[in-house]
Amino acid sequence: MRLFDFLKKDKVKYTEFALKRDEDDDSKIEIGVGIALDSSIRSSTAQANAKFSRPEYNPQTRKQFYDDGNAHKKAIDDAFANGKTVRDPYSGAELAKKQRDAKMRYGEEWQSHVAEADHIDPLSQIAKRTKNNPFLTTDDIREIGNSDDNFQVLSRKLNQGSKYVGKGGSSQQEWVDDVVRMEGLADIIESSESICEVSKRIKDTGKAAEKRNNSRALKRGVKNAVVTAHDAGKVGAQNTGVTELTISGIMNVVSVIKGEKSGEDAIADTVKDGGKAALTGYATGGGMTVVYQALSYSSSEFVQALAKNNVPGKIITAVNITGDTLKKWGEGEITTQECLIQLGDKGLNMATMGYSMAVGQALIPIPIVGGAVGALVGSMLTSNLYNNLINDLQTKQFEHEERMRIIAECNAAAEQARAFRDELESYLDSYFQEYRTCFDSALSSMRLAYEMGDADGVIAGANDITRKLGGEVKFETVSEFKSFLDSDEDDIL
Repeated sequence: MRLFDFLKKDKVKYTEFALKRDEDDDSKIEIGVGIALDSSIRSSTAQANAKFSRPEYNPQTRKQFYDDGNAHKKAIDDAFANGKTVRDPYSGAELAKKQRDAKMRYGEEWQSHVAEADHIDPLSQIAKRTKNNPFLTTDDIREIGNSDDNFQVLSRKLNQGSKYVGKGGSSQQEWVDDVVRMEGLADIIESSESICEVSKRIKDTGKAAEKRNNSRALKRGVKNAVVTAHDAGKVGAQNTGVTELTISGIMNVVSVIKGEKSGEDAIADTVKDGGKAALTGYATGGGMTVVYQALSYSSSEFVQALAKNNVPGKIITAVNITGDTLKKWGEGEITTQECLIQLGDKGLNMATMGYSMAVGQALIPIPIVGGAVGALVGSMLTSNLYNNLINDLQTKQFEHEERMRIIAECNAAAEQARAFRDELESYLDSYFQEYRTCFDSALSSMRLAYEMGDADGVIAGANDITRKLGGEVKFETVSEFKSFLDSDEDDIL
């Protein structure tokens, strides 16, 4: 196996890397399905972002989005429902349900005797603890915070509090930790309990409520993630399945007309292709949507930018489409020239197929089907143009002017592929400023090593980038690289 044959600059006849038609067809289908899946994931991710987007917690949003007045009323009603005397759980003071009754009975001390519903685990604390959970909605936070068992009925004096007494907006633990307020509470306790006993009960009540709410948030987040993956998977399965059925169906019909397949075989192959694509669409569509949603809540702005720009999805699509070609080249099944020709064809197809799908959808306004037809037609036109130009350059001796014209046409056909280079440059400018010098130096070294036929120099440049980005260098020389590929310890594909 000679992975660095490209350094030898061997010349190979075009006939050695002529593409087989069935491999060409598979490539077109894979690219079409990949782009359809990418579009599906983008749509599902946008829906997930909208669903799980939550407003920042503050006094205004608390009232509008997080608190529930009806839950407060229910807590009071439930406390007084059986007609028994209701007392503040910490001061022991008897409570009245309504302000007017408290004022009539207790005069100026009415605030120590009118009942109010208090969140044991404050809404502010729940919102803070769940801020980075990517799979909780605003409604989830409101429902968790306003659960029946997260309310306690206190006197107005202890509920609203002050710097001398009462809970206010603090947590139970914060209340206990405030020495001044605990001293104030000790002065108004009407029961036989000591302030130490009351303090312990306040703290334990808070811990129990926080534990219940954390458990609810975890279960709700997991459930939402599963539902999100399933919904996105269904959309991905539909889009990729229909796309593959359409493209594969057209190709199989052509094979039947040309006598290459029987009708039964064509139907079986089409159904098989569609089923495999649907399974891939479900698994990848659901999984990537969940991953993107999780990445969007990362503390790293760079990671958030990767998710926003669909970089992981683009990488996966590119690897799926080009992986078979690179694997064959790495195993010595195809030459370097053949590898480059196949990658060039696939690259141009990826660049143009998205536009072709849009045109096809406009011409055939049937969801997914029109896009699939457009993708197939665009891919065929691009592949034919590319392969014809390459064939002309490799098999004929043109006069200088004619050769320049053909080369110009090749450059025009590859214009879309260059856009990917520009996109990479934008990523470098936006997110890799601090790494730019390393990239420039390493890439320059690799280019010089390439021109000199120095394989170890190419590896050294690549290792510089790996180290800069915090990766682990696996090999330093061509010999070590071959040993690394032959090793069963690492899965490199």
